[in-house]
Amino acid sequence: MAQAETINGASPSRTASREVRQRQLIEATIDSIAERGFSATTLAMVTKGAKLSHGIVNFHFNNKETLFVETLGFLAQEHYDHWHGAMKAAGPDPSKQLAAIIKVDFERTISSPKKLAVWFAFWGQAKYRPAYLEIHDHYDQQRTSEIERLCGLIVEDGGYENIDVASTARSLEALVDGLWLCLLLYPVKSPRKAALNDCFTFLARVFPKHYSNLSG
Repeated sequence: MAQAETINGASPSRTASREVRQRQLIEATIDSIAERGFSATTLAMVTKGAKLSHGIVNFHFNNKETLFVETLGFLAQEHYDHWHGAMKAAGPDPSKQLAAIIKVDFERTISSPKKLAVWFAFWGQAKYRPAYLEIHDHYDQQRTSEIERLCGLIVEDGGYENIDVASTARSLEALVDGLWLCLLLYPVKSPRKAALNDCFTFLARVFPKHYSNLSG
């Protein structure tokens, strides 16, 4: 997406307007995929949802595939910014940092029904579209590495024995993914708070000295 600074001689105000238009189109794409599904979303639907002309989307994105790639990148960056920011704001305690990361996963801003539907739509396509898989891998590797690092620090701090740090990090990530699917498919039976508590129940079993309650 366009940067805020002057690009190719464009004024800051013109560049800002360009970013606003791109954001409108990406948000309309999220709305359309959540409502209609991946394959049924067209550029015409996106521009109509954004209340923009068809020429605008062609100006900002070469084609539908480019728009989809940018939409996935937007969601991935948004998730990264939230969990990474929460981790940094949690202070130096690795157990609190890990708890902050997990709490972000169940904030409505990140895991709303609409965004979950779009996440799973992209995940279903990643195997066949290298650009999607590349984005997934880039952000997933950063997050998994950070979670693994924090788990290692918690193990060291608590003197835990016989804990496979890498396996614990993967299990936690798999648990979050599974709970996201439950939130999407069974929102009434799987409330957001219960899903978060499930994660801390897992952490309390692995790291009982650090997570003795469901709040992290």
